[in-house]
Amino acid sequence: MALIGLDLGTTTVTGALVDTGARKVLGLARRRNDAALAQAQPTRAEQDPQRLRQRALEVLAELAGAGQPVDGLALTGQKHGLLCVTASGEPLTPLITWQDQRTAEPLPEGGTTLAKLRARLADLDWRDNGCRIQHGYGGATLFWLAQQSQLPQATHRVCTAAGWLAGQLTAQQPVSDPTFAASWGIFDVQRDTWNSAFLERLALDPAILPPVHPAGELVGHLDAGSAQQAGLPAGLPVYNALGDTQASFLGSTAGPDPASDQTILLNLGTGGQVCWAVPTFVLPSERVETRPLPSGRFLRVGASLCGGEAYAWLNRTVRNWLAAFDVHAGEETIYEQLNRLAAGREDTAGLRVRTKFQGVRGEPQTEAGSIEGIPVEHLDLGALARATLQGIVDELYDLYAGHGGFQAGHQRILAAGGAVERNPLLPELIEARFGLPVIKPVFDETAAVGAALLAARHSAGPA
Repeated sequence: MALIGLDLGTTTVTGALVDTGARKVLGLARRRNDAALAQAQPTRAEQDPQRLRQRALEVLAELAGAGQPVDGLALTGQKHGLLCVTASGEPLTPLITWQDQRTAEPLPEGGTTLAKLRARLADLDWRDNGCRIQHGYGGATLFWLAQQSQLPQATHRVCTAAGWLAGQLTAQQPVSDPTFAASWGIFDVQRDTWNSAFLERLALDPAILPPVHPAGELVGHLDAGSAQQAGLPAGLPVYNALGDTQASFLGSTAGPDPASDQTILLNLGTGGQVCWAVPTFVLPSERVETRPLPSGRFLRVGASLCGGEAYAWLNRTVRNWLAAFDVHAGEETIYEQLNRLAAGREDTAGLRVRTKFQGVRGEPQTEAGSIEGIPVEHLDLGALARATLQGIVDELYDLYAGHGGFQAGHQRILAAGGAVERNPLLPELIEARFGLPVIKPVFDETAAVGAALLAARHSAGPA
């Protein structure tokens, strides 16, 4: 069975045509996600959903143009974000993404919208939701829209980008799944339903929330107009989307099988995540969430806000210092030199970099990173580069070790993401810190592959 997994990422839209029986990628297509809208306020992060749709159709058309038979389409993508749509599915707002920080903007009466939201929920236990609402989470964004009287009057439903696109492709109203719903912070993960107590306390209308169906379930068939644009046959089965973290875990571990319970996924892109599956619900903490995973399991997720961005910070810093002396070097040249210098050191020469340059989720008092152990006589750039990489690994290790990870008896680590691909020293540091062997995922586009593999489980065969 050949399914297309379509991943609506924050920076890239990716499609993978997957032979789900052989677990083999038959084709890949990518487009840069250039749907971001210019913002007058640095706290805002929005994307044009129609532009995102167009890029997705281009990816589908490229895969369809290869001439391989396609039996269905599965979706995944960025979580937490939200847009409002009419009864016919037309967008009334941009996609307000997970990077949005409008709920951190000061209010005229003092405080912030997120602080106001949390005050209303102060006597309710958020842990059944698997996470506490943060800036950029759909529940916080929806509350902000309602509080600011900016929720469009014609709003029939609020939805995620992937849910909206699935609705557009099938000429239906968008739906959600537990992985996306949980990312909004107002979904009871234990009971698999929207948290009515939270909705009532926040005065949010449950009627505009999307129905929640299982991830990977058949949600409709490709309508004629979309089929023509995508170069795919009309009536092609379309399967319900799931969140990119869960899809990436399934794709990285080659599908939801028992081997995934022995595996840690460590993903380092712009941010960083350490993930591991658990068979039953575990109460989350401020820093490690418990997210739903298909097949009735759950995924423990610890996220660092910086991750690979910490190494990018070092790259920018070096380039800026050089530019101050009218010496100019490209980003890739600096990365290559930093990698060489870091690999040439056996230790960090006593330097310790706390890579919390963008703060720490659940710890509002932590607002910046730091460099410790700087000697007065010489600050070695290779040691600083190695210490920065070590700091990235240490932050994720602390999340894992501090939340019962070692009790699960994991046997290996799957290290993935752009930062791992660009720096050969990172897998070595990860292996040394965690004390487990590091392997790389079989597939490059793990989220797209994971979505396709999950959809295959919900299908009896080609349509």
